[in-house]
Amino acid sequence: MKIRVVIDDRLKEPEITIRTPEDVDVDQLVASIQGVEATAARMTFSQRGENYQVTLHDVLFFEAADHQVMVHTATEVFSTRQRLYELEENLPASFQRVSKSAILNCAQIFSLTKSVTGNLVKFQKSHKQLYVSRRFYKRLKETLERKG
Repeated sequence: MKIRVVIDDRLKEPEITIRTPEDVDVDQLVASIQGVEATAARMTFSQRGENYQVTLHDVLFFEAADHQVMVHTATEVFSTRQRLYELEENLPASFQRVSKSAILNCAQIFSLTKSVTGNLVKFQKSHKQLYVSRRFYKRLKETLERKG
């Protein structure tokens, strides 16, 4: 693969142009580029009155409860003033809505279990778990199967 960088002072934001032969899976290529961008992206969240810069890759899931949105990482819980629908619009493709009150980071999923009592997601390097509603289960399962 060749990479060429051209500096252009007239641009307001980076622009990526991909030239590729026909037999390349363009969707996978774009997803990979977005994944790299998501790994580096940071957002500001608060905890006990202090603001913290958190890398989005470290976020396990966002959960709404009692008119607040909580941001869960493997070891910490932060809060944000943003609503879930606002986050959903601005988060990278690795984040997916899994219930009316939750958005999760597909890159952090360890397992997905379907049972009579509910659909449960377990995360890598964390004891935290999240339930997936029946409405969103099929889409999440398809996403994970595509990811491999």
